[in-house]
Amino acid sequence: MQGQPAGPGRGFGRGGGRGRMGGFGLGPGGVCVCPNCGYTVPHQRGIPCYQMRCPKCGSPMVRGR
Repeated sequence: MQGQPAGPGRGFGRGGGRGRMGGFGLGPGGVCVCPNCGYTVPHQRGIPCYQMRCPKCGSPMVRGR
């Protein structure tokens, strides 16, 4: 930043992959997993897994790795 003297900072900053409500976002990759039957589908960017329903049993999906 211009106009400010160099401080004792370490250059880590405050951003760094934070998700909603202070959690960490998992990024665009990964899979959505059905906690009931174990069915997996690739995660689609912009669609949270919890908004998807399992095509086999109809349960809400959760985010996997």
